[in-house]
Amino acid sequence: MKGFLEKLKPFADLAEKHNSYLAIENHGHALLDSIDSIKAFTDLNKHPRVGIALAPYHIQAGKMSVEEAIAACGKQLLCFYAWQHGKGTDQLPGHGPTDFAPWLAALAKIGYAGYVNPFMHGEVEADAMSAVLAKARDYLKACYKKAVA
Repeated sequence: MKGFLEKLKPFADLAEKHNSYLAIENHGHALLDSIDSIKAFTDLNKHPRVGIALAPYHIQAGKMSVEEAIAACGKQLLCFYAWQHGKGTDQLPGHGPTDFAPWLAALAKIGYAGYVNPFMHGEVEADAMSAVLAKARDYLKACYKKAVA
């Protein structure tokens, strides 16, 4: 982890120069593939322009707690994919079985102020995609109201 962050420093400095950020995604069988590796990353990372893009899909695939992963990211969480483990449109909020309200509550608890990005792999026809994304948006809004109530 230390070596990775050291090699990343020139890119992090470049991101700072251009008022940008580098968000490293967690992924199965990669550098950030567990809550412990996320904690190690956040403990060692001291660059304000480097953080984590959290993909709950991979956390769920590893049978770990998304809420714990969010807490482990803390202030270094730069991007949050609203993406659950599933197939097709069941990866989107409000379509698969996951209750996103606890995730949104965990985001609120760490003071996350970034975007919550509905995400999925796969292809869906444009009009159908518009409809499933509208449902995902409305579902996330309802979950947010529950989460911060």
